[in-house]
Amino acid sequence: MGDTQRRTAVKDANSVPPGRVRAWISALGLQMTVVVLAQVAYGLTLARQLGPLSTGRALLTAALFVPESIGRRLINDYDDYRRGVDRPDNARPGSALALGLSMERVRVVGLTCFATSVVALAYLLATTSAASLLVLPFAFVILIYSGGPSPLGHRGLGELVDFLLTGCLVVGVVVWVNAQQLTLAAVLGAVAAGFLFAATMFHNDLRDVAEDLRAGKRTLAHALSERAAKAWYVVLMAGPYPCVALVAVEFGSLRYAAPLLTLPYAAYLTVGVLRSRLGGTMPSWFHLPRLLAVFFALFVLAGWI
Repeated sequence: MGDTQRRTAVKDANSVPPGRVRAWISALGLQMTVVVLAQVAYGLTLARQLGPLSTGRALLTAALFVPESIGRRLINDYDDYRRGVDRPDNARPGSALALGLSMERVRVVGLTCFATSVVALAYLLATTSAASLLVLPFAFVILIYSGGPSPLGHRGLGELVDFLLTGCLVVGVVVWVNAQQLTLAAVLGAVAAGFLFAATMFHNDLRDVAEDLRAGKRTLAHALSERAAKAWYVVLMAGPYPCVALVAVEFGSLRYAAPLLTLPYAAYLTVGVLRSRLGGTMPSWFHLPRLLAVFFALFVLAGWI
């Protein structure tokens, strides 16, 4: 989206201020929260194949990722405001700033949500094994990915963090605290999620390559040539599919390969990116959360029906 369109969107948002509750609901980024819940259900489905689940632990696992997802979204919005990526005269439509919210309050709510999720995670880890608490510091790596004095997301490490932590680690932790074991199938399932979240971040960075550069935010998209960036995009989009196929082999049932049904959609998006110039003319980022949600949902349906 160009500067003129962004200013118009912000002007429109300011001319007809939404109700306070509606503004907060919009700022929470519930679309990605739904994706994260689908990811947790995906992890629980993997865990279910390894042993019986405790209903209470499974529900707490799902519940803790709601404030975690919301907290990361709000902290990211605050950090973009503080660093000038979002400005009052040129804010991303749908961001907390564009919605007219107090950015200090956004920061407090974001940190509170994140802290709540960390407490719940600490409980689940501690009641699995004392050694499991060694995972806890990685939660703060996710936090400094968006915020802090030197955000990892502003140093070209966003995709790596999303692959290892937002994707692989989250699924691995869900399986571990509910099944108390990790198998090859669980690891492959976690790697598939890592590819999906890295692709989501990379798509966003490719679309915002010019805006991020003007704001002094350097991402992986700035470190690669256009040809290399598109080749890397193909790798990230293709990566989940052999992983989930191998999960089906490990579980000895073709039904666990159900996410392969999303392959045509992933191919459609990939072709669209290959034919586009990097930037705002690329396919919309909103395709990626839909792809993730359907990928995870198909696996969950296959495992529980």
